Amino acid sequence: MEKTQSLKIYFLPFFAQGHLIPLVHLARLVASQDQKVTIITTPSNAKLFQNIIEDDKLSGHHIHVHIIKFPSTQLGLPAAVENLVSATDNLTAGKIAMAAYLIQPELEAFLKNNPPDIFIPDIMFTWSGASAKNLGIPRLVFNPISIFDVCMIHAIKTHPEAFDDYSDGYYKIPGLPHPLTLPIKPSPGFARITESLLDGEKDSHGVIVNSFADLDVEYTQYYENLTGRKVWHIGPTSLMVKKRVVDENQKHECLTWLNSKEKNSVLYICFGSQHRLSDDQLLEMANGLEASGHQFLWVVKNEEKLLEFEEKMKEDDKGMLINGWAPQPLILNHPAVGGFLTHCGWNSVVEAISSGVPMITMPGNGDQYYNEKLVTEVHGFGVEVGAAEWSLSPFDAKKKVVSKELIEKAVKRLMDDGEEGLKIRRKAKEMKDKAWKAAHEGGSSHENLTALIDHLRNLLPSGAT
Repeated sequence: MEKTQSLKIYFLPFFAQGHLIPLVHLARLVASQDQKVTIITTPSNAKLFQNIIEDDKLSGHHIHVHIIKFPSTQLGLPAAVENLVSATDNLTAGKIAMAAYLIQPELEAFLKNNPPDIFIPDIMFTWSGASAKNLGIPRLVFNPISIFDVCMIHAIKTHPEAFDDYSDGYYKIPGLPHPLTLPIKPSPGFARITESLLDGEKDSHGVIVNSFADLDVEYTQYYENLTGRKVWHIGPTSLMVKKRVVDENQKHECLTWLNSKEKNSVLYICFGSQHRLSDDQLLEMANGLEASGHQFLWVVKNEEKLLEFEEKMKEDDKGMLINGWAPQPLILNHPAVGGFLTHCGWNSVVEAISSGVPMITMPGNGDQYYNEKLVTEVHGFGVEVGAAEWSLSPFDAKKKVVSKELIEKAVKRLMDDGEEGLKIRRKAKEMKDKAWKAAHEGGSSHENLTALIDHLRNLLPSGAT
């Protein structure tokens, strides 16, 4: 039988870790299926994944990186500041986001002179639809969040009257497969941004998401009926790709500390690479954790504000603080970790699900408020702390704080191992099993990967391959 010719597929990741990492994973998975893959990115972003790409090449995969210029001079940014992980304020973050539009001319010229069979950009490149259409290139959009979030955005856009009635401390969002609520209104800026992203999906042959079918339950069918676009669940991509093991991670002092703790006895706390807690919120968090009486491992960025608290927790052997970076996947998979207090960034949610760790949700900004609802109200493997204020950006200073009483109550609900906590823990383990089944050979995400490539091949003119 004659071997089918490989497809030439271009991927364009957005300049943020939560977007770039899963799209690079997806590109690697497609390359592993004997397709010719090119990842288009800028110099500093390429350095974030170049090593694993080189490993893939050694394995015989057809995967390459094409470098385009990052418009640093045009934006007034320092050299090598090309990813939102480098931003510490709204001005810098806004300039990095603007780069997504400024690269359009160079990207279009590359597509015109070196046309691919298929173009798969991140959803943030909202101009890509018109560009692909003008050049006659089939396009699918990559969305790094859950399709559930997109359904929430649609419902809120369609039912603005939902925010006329605030009863029992919640707004009720109608029209979705589950009765869902929001404790606060989405910020106007966030609503505008998300609606523009929905427009960016138009003229796409489908949407690829870093998720798995059982996580989005009825929302996949809801979305497909609403838009007429196919959803491709290929994830969690972090479970589907081969990982490089870095020995230094295994030696981190926090893992030694966790080794001395009993199973499910430690609460892990981390708010991602960008989100900042105010000084007042740090103190409320510290007081709430201490009052809960449970042991914790807390990743902080302004540790100097908590030196006295840190010393006291060390003396009592109640808690450990880590300043800056921590090996999160290793921590979540440690048997001593029984809960994860998280800002609900999608990558963190997926990592927690993949590890079977139940969550305590305390959204920071943007779509994280929607992710919380998937965890707590749809699937029930998390406990809500309670929100005080909706922020558009992780750098926005919040005027309100979440009280120590709410934090203490949420920690106890999960970690006390009462009937509610045990039920939540069981549900988290069940979802882990579903994620692993989906991501491995014969699972739904693996089947979707094969079906996606067949679908892409059918988009080409007859005889093109």
